[in-house]
Amino acid sequence: MAREIYWLMLVVFLSAVQVVPYAVFRIGKIGLAQVFLNPLPGDDPFDQAWAHRAYRAHMNSFENLALFAPVAMAAVVSGAHDDYTAMLAAVYFWARLLHWPVTIFKTPILRTVSYFVGLYATLAMAWHVLAAYQA
Repeated sequence: MAREIYWLMLVVFLSAVQVVPYAVFRIGKIGLAQVFLNPLPGDDPFDQAWAHRAYRAHMNSFENLALFAPVAMAAVVSGAHDDYTAMLAAVYFWARLLHWPVTIFKTPILRTVSYFVGLYATLAMAWHVLAAYQA
């Protein structure tokens, strides 16, 4: 398996797991049965700020995964993957792993840095794939 795919699978797993904190919060707040029904009138699913931040971190993971996944797959499919793209994929994973808790715990500087490190890794990999295509 290409290392980029390995890191991509870890990112997918991380994104899927990020639902757990705010899902547990919702279950504790309204009960397991009500979670599967329509929201109650006046129900604020994220009346705790941390739960809303956890939700936003989760959604942000999906938004960024939509950019990273095709770039990582393009690197592998095109044959443009190498040690550099593998390193970028690992950097992306670690940046996203850091982004999750620092968003929940409202750590603004680290949140922004981790976001841009992940974005840089995605864009650098895309540039690498495009450059290999042009060569």
